[in-house]
Amino acid sequence: METPSEKLEFFRRLGGQALVDDIHATARQFQQADQRFMTPNADASTKWRIPGAVESVQLTEEGIRLKCEQGWLDLRWLAPNCLHLRFASSPNDFDSYFSYAIHKQHWTTVSLEIKEERDQILVATSAYVYRITTRPFGLTVETIKGRVICRDSPGIQKNERGAVRLTMRLRPEEACYGMGERAAGLNLRGAQYQLWNTDPPNPYQRGTDPLYYSIPFCLNIHDDGAYGVLWDNSHRGHADFGQETPDEFSFEAEAGGLSYYLFAGADMNVVLSRYTELTGRIMLPPLWFLGYQQCRWSYFPQDEVLKIAGGFRQRGIPCDVIYLDIHYMQGYRDFIWDHERFPDPAQLIQTLHESGFHVVVILDPGIKIDPAYTTYQSGIESGVFLRYPDDEHLAAAVWPGLCHFPDFTHAAARQWWAQQCQPLLNMGIDGLWNDMCEPAVFLPDGPGTLPDYVPHEQEGRGGSHREIHNVYGMQMARASFEALQQHKPADRPVNMLRAGYAGAQRYAASWTGDNTASWDHLRLSISMALNMGLSGAPMTGPDIGGFFGNADGELFTRWLQATCLMPYFRGHSALDTAPHEPWVFDQPYEVINRVTIQLRYNLMPYLYSIVAQAAEYGWPVIRPLFSIEPQNPALRSIDDCYLLGDALLVAPIVEKGALKRDVYLPDTGDWYDYWTNERLAGGRKIEVTAPLERLPLFVRAGSVIPTWPDMQYVNEKPLETMTMRCYPGNHETVIYEDAGEGLGYQQGHYRWVYITVTEDHDKLTINRRVAGKFTPAYAATNIEIIAITDEPDAIRIDRRGAPLWFYDDGLLEVKADSFQSVEIDRKPTSSDPTLPKPPW
Repeated sequence: METPSEKLEFFRRLGGQALVDDIHATARQFQQADQRFMTPNADASTKWRIPGAVESVQLTEEGIRLKCEQGWLDLRWLAPNCLHLRFASSPNDFDSYFSYAIHKQHWTTVSLEIKEERDQILVATSAYVYRITTRPFGLTVETIKGRVICRDSPGIQKNERGAVRLTMRLRPEEACYGMGERAAGLNLRGAQYQLWNTDPPNPYQRGTDPLYYSIPFCLNIHDDGAYGVLWDNSHRGHADFGQETPDEFSFEAEAGGLSYYLFAGADMNVVLSRYTELTGRIMLPPLWFLGYQQCRWSYFPQDEVLKIAGGFRQRGIPCDVIYLDIHYMQGYRDFIWDHERFPDPAQLIQTLHESGFHVVVILDPGIKIDPAYTTYQSGIESGVFLRYPDDEHLAAAVWPGLCHFPDFTHAAARQWWAQQCQPLLNMGIDGLWNDMCEPAVFLPDGPGTLPDYVPHEQEGRGGSHREIHNVYGMQMARASFEALQQHKPADRPVNMLRAGYAGAQRYAASWTGDNTASWDHLRLSISMALNMGLSGAPMTGPDIGGFFGNADGELFTRWLQATCLMPYFRGHSALDTAPHEPWVFDQPYEVINRVTIQLRYNLMPYLYSIVAQAAEYGWPVIRPLFSIEPQNPALRSIDDCYLLGDALLVAPIVEKGALKRDVYLPDTGDWYDYWTNERLAGGRKIEVTAPLERLPLFVRAGSVIPTWPDMQYVNEKPLETMTMRCYPGNHETVIYEDAGEGLGYQQGHYRWVYITVTEDHDKLTINRRVAGKFTPAYAATNIEIIAITDEPDAIRIDRRGAPLWFYDDGLLEVKADSFQSVEIDRKPTSSDPTLPKPPW
């Protein structure tokens, strides 16, 4: 842990004494501003008050409005399983509702059956009954069959200081997830979490809270179903999952309106699908974004970048993306190249493109105060920078020294930002990386942020940083997203974000911040990525190997294995640490790392299909084990393994020196060891051997996994044959296909392929149906059927004898182009001829 003096010395080394002076100047300016603008806390009661008894009921087009003793309640049903509830002093307050979290504004009217009974109101939809008690107001959600999904305890509350709170009951077996980025285990129950995006003052560790990305959404699972709560209040607050009162959870904010959304469902996917319908879903990334990505703070000069790129290609290690961190900039100024370090950036980008690499550059919100800096001058002229209430520009130190900060809640500022991005994008930069956007500023005692009282435009509504802080990074990402859309209109935007809020997933992917090279952080990578997915933001992953500190060969190799099937797959490391490229640890690590990265490329069409499901339905890309066995409470806290979709179980080694581990195989039927093809019964724990070169990986029986041949980067060579590996059992696999780039899929140029495998004692049947008008480049399909113990008696494709197939030692290969069904009779005879293995 660094002391403040050690941190200042680090800044002195990077930016000279001038940067240290600017950091001290920031502290002085903030102190002076506090004296001018900070108002003391009101001398008011902190006693919590509930709405009280319901005095009257009004029907509205979308629900009901209740007059209570302490104010008004508005209950609006967006869907049969989605309720929006607001509490205000006056019904007129409901008209001014605005939220950056909300994407979908217009919903189909829900059919409601409303009954008023003694001391209660029953509102029934097609899926749930919402039981409202009236003396005092309270809410319980039940299934049609009367099973309780959730209930108030006591529900919504406020106090005279303006704070608001929601408290609900926790069942004994209930588990809690979501909340964005949390350095904790998977199940969040038993702890409290802050809602205030923060660049931590030292490298974060397990339990550090808050971190960069706060999402005020929880997903709770119990024996009777699932539900989610979006606490739609961006002010500073916290959530308590049974720490203060073991059988209650609560959201609380120090100010702002009392507004929340309640989602009910039979399982997590139902809840998350509705939640992301409301807040927005990820945009489908280009295929190359799913490749391996390499970063460092920083690769420079220009020749070093080319050396790193050449290191991948010369060693045959796949890689699709190289990042440029802040040292590509002149004096850490956004949008300006350092031409001493990068004398010809356009040529650099072209050379990287020709070698199959894409290039992503970092951007920070702070704009250096420098009259000779065109971006600064343009921002002053355009009036886009934040000011104090007396109209003086706010100034604070970050990497360039004293900076102004754009007000990204102003449409004009976002458009200005997009204009500043244009030269980079026109030069060929492929993606943007939004950093330091909590927003973080440098203070003598560590990272800070902007003062609460700084005004923001908030789309013409006005507001202060107290309200905007948690959405500032999201709106910066929105500005960069809009820049990509404007200046690369034919491409799918590639946009990265460090600090976000509910709904930010529609603008950018994320990573888990500045982690550390340790085995505990390797394990945290799994739970943190899982909870981001359970917060509706599935495109995430860690800095592989750790940002701070030095990984050794074993740690890096196991970390690479652990994350090789996560949505975001990037190696990154900090200034003054040892290199973390996949080859720097020598043998045997280099060859193992090559094989691990290649595994991801081999499984790319399956990974892409799961990412497409996230874009279409809002489901997580990687999922906890309980997602396919929700009734098993023992699975609700397992956070050392994960599922990719519902067919691949990844069980990495997360302890130093370990060469085996226990793995629970969910009770969904049988599973197969990916490497040995051994068939294993599900619903039990097994011990699996895992030498250094092996990632424990299992395939659900009945799955069909599409695969690619070895490639050095996405689309390195045309795909002529799609190979599908079939694992006998009973299951359906859904495969998504499109061009992998461009926006043609938005005009319907895609297809979903549904492959159902059924197995009985004598026959294995593979049925295939296709929906969509996309035609893939490959013309041939090769089906590899795993663990067939004997040569089959007969094979039929679309009810006709298969023309070409080959069997050898448990592996059956069938050439089946554009098939609808493949039937395999599993009654071997010694007389049936088998063709020699064909060249395909």
